[in-house]
Amino acid sequence: MLRELLTVPLGHGVDEAHLEIFPDEYGGAPSIWAYWRGKNNKVDHVDQSLFPGRSLELDLELKDLAEIDEQYFVGPDEFPGLQLTASLLSRWLAESWWKAGGWTYPVPVTLAVHDFGSYGWVQLSKG
Repeated sequence: MLRELLTVPLGHGVDEAHLEIFPDEYGGAPSIWAYWRGKNNKVDHVDQSLFPGRSLELDLELKDLAEIDEQYFVGPDEFPGLQLTASLLSRWLAESWWKAGGWTYPVPVTLAVHDFGSYGWVQLSKG
């Protein structure tokens, strides 16, 4: 999926891209979204090109992962499952991006874990 994504031409005006990991704090499968931004972002549900304002859920087959019991994520004796998941997924996605050739992406690309601030933040390419 990542190698195919990296071959799709960028539309006019795309200045940067961002990948964001959304861990499921209730033990379900995480999701990963890609966002392309520029000065003139638009919303278009028909256009399948990579234009400024486009968002796309990446199908990296994470839905096939076994669910983790939510007791590891919530409660007074909370095991740091969510932090471990965020760190692991961030590292895995960064390595996967680079192995797919993402360091040559034509615009700057960042990676973050949703609701974790700078935790798991990575500069994937400089454009």
